[in-house]
Amino acid sequence: MNLKQWCELDERIYIGETDEQYKQYAGFDYSEKLIEQLAEIKLYNSKIFIDFFSDPRALLLGAIEDTAYSKNKKLELELHNTRNTKIVSTKHKFKDSFVNWSTWRQFNSLEKNQLNRKEVFDEFIAKTKYISPIVESRFSSIKRVYREHQIVKDAKDSDKISPLSSYLENENVSYNQLIEFIKSIGNRAKKPFRDALTDISKKMLGREPEYYDDFYFFRNKVYSSLETNFSSINPLIEVRKILAFMQFDLAKIVFDTESRKNKYPSPICFFVQIPNDIRILYKEESPYFDLQGCFHEFGHAMHASSIDANNEYWNKYRIPMGIAEIFSIFLERLTKNPNYIRSLLPSNKGNIDDIVSEIASRNKFMELFFVTFYTANSLMKLDYWNKNLSVDEASNVYSALIKEYVGFEIPGEYWLLHHILPEAIMYVPSYLLAAVRAAELDIYMQNRFGDKWWTERESGKNLSEIMKPGANIDLSIFSKLDSTTYMKEVTEPV
Repeated sequence: MNLKQWCELDERIYIGETDEQYKQYAGFDYSEKLIEQLAEIKLYNSKIFIDFFSDPRALLLGAIEDTAYSKNKKLELELHNTRNTKIVSTKHKFKDSFVNWSTWRQFNSLEKNQLNRKEVFDEFIAKTKYISPIVESRFSSIKRVYREHQIVKDAKDSDKISPLSSYLENENVSYNQLIEFIKSIGNRAKKPFRDALTDISKKMLGREPEYYDDFYFFRNKVYSSLETNFSSINPLIEVRKILAFMQFDLAKIVFDTESRKNKYPSPICFFVQIPNDIRILYKEESPYFDLQGCFHEFGHAMHASSIDANNEYWNKYRIPMGIAEIFSIFLERLTKNPNYIRSLLPSNKGNIDDIVSEIASRNKFMELFFVTFYTANSLMKLDYWNKNLSVDEASNVYSALIKEYVGFEIPGEYWLLHHILPEAIMYVPSYLLAAVRAAELDIYMQNRFGDKWWTERESGKNLSEIMKPGANIDLSIFSKLDSTTYMKEVTEPV
C-alpha cells in the first residue's frame, strides 16, 4: 500500500463515519453498530499509517487522534445517548416533551419564568453525575492512547505527541503564546463586560444576573425587544442570496432546519465529502440569533465547498480548528455589519438608525460575553491536559475561571453540559484565534472591495482563492494574529 492508496481508503472511511454521525446529530434513525464498526476500520487504518508511514506530519498527528477517538467510540456514543435520556427535566416541558439536553437552549429562549429556568438548570447540574464518569473514562483513555504512541514513535517525537501538543502543533502556536494570547484578550474584556452585564441585566431582567443566566440564554434574550424587526426575515434566503451573488456553488450544501427532539442543540456543519457534500443542521431559537447562526454555518459550508478537490488528502480533511472557524465567524460578522443590517430592514420599521445602533450595542455585549466565556473555557481545557486533571478537578478550575473572567458564581460541573468541552480534546481556543483572524479578514476585504464588499461579485472569487488550499491556506494574506483591531472593536463604546 502506498500513501495515495492509504488516503483513498481513509477518505472512504471518513465519509461513511461522517454520514452516519450526521444522522445521529440530526435526530434521525442511525446505526450505533455501524458507527462502531466504522470506528474499528478507522482504528486499523490509523495503525497502518503509524506503523508504515511518518509523513506528512499532519496525517501522523491525525492518525493518533483518530486512534484515540476510535478506541473510545462506545464511550462517545454512550455520552451522546446519556445526555438525551438522563439529562432530562422531571417537571418542565418544551413543546410536548420534557426538556432534555438537546432542547434546553430552545426552552431557555422561550421560557418567561426565570424560576422555571433555574429549576431546569439546577436539575441538569445535579444530573451531570450521569455523564461525569463517562467523560472521565473517555478522556483518561485518550490520554493512555497518546502515552502509548509516545513510545511507539522514535525518541525525538516522544516528548511532542500528546493531546495538547498535537493541538498546538496543528494550530502552529506554542503553549506560552496561546496562554498569553487568551489571557490578554480575556483580561481586556473583563471589566467592560461586567459593566455591560450589570447594565443589560437591570434593563432586561430587572435584577442582577444569576448563574443560570448563561451565555446561551443571553444570546437570545439580549435581542428579544428587537425580534419584530427580524421576524419576517428568512435567514436561509438571505445568506443564499449573498453567496449565490458571489458565485459560490450552493448545490453542494444541504440545510436542515427541522426541530426534532434529539437533534443537536447547536448549529453544526458536517463536511461529509469535501468539497461536494456539505450538510448543515440548525434549530430555530430567536429571529436575530437565527440570522447569525445561519450565516455562521454557511460560512463553514462556503469554506468547505471552496476547497480544491485536487488538493492532497491531508489539506482537504486535516484542517486546523483555528482555520476551520475563520470563515464561519467572518460570514457571521456580516449580520452585525450596520450597512448590511440597514439593507435588511424595511423602511416602515421606524427609525432604522436607532435600531441599527441598538443592535450594535447588544452585539458588542455578546462579543464581550463570548471573549470572557471562551477565555474561561479555553484556559480550563488547557489546564485539563497540561496538569493531567480529573473531571472533578477540572470542575473546580472551571468554576474559578468563570468567576474570574465572567463574574458568575457558577457550579463547575456546568462545563459537562457544554456541547464541545466534554467531547473534543481541545477546540475551544480555536474560536478565539479565529475571531481575531476573522476581524483581520474583514479589514482585508474592506480594503480590497470597499465597506460593502459582499455587494462586489469579485469578492467571492477572492475569498474562494484564499480558501481553495484548505489546510494549506496562506494566513499571511490577511492575518498577523494581531488582536488590536478585534479588541478595539469589542471594547470601545458604540
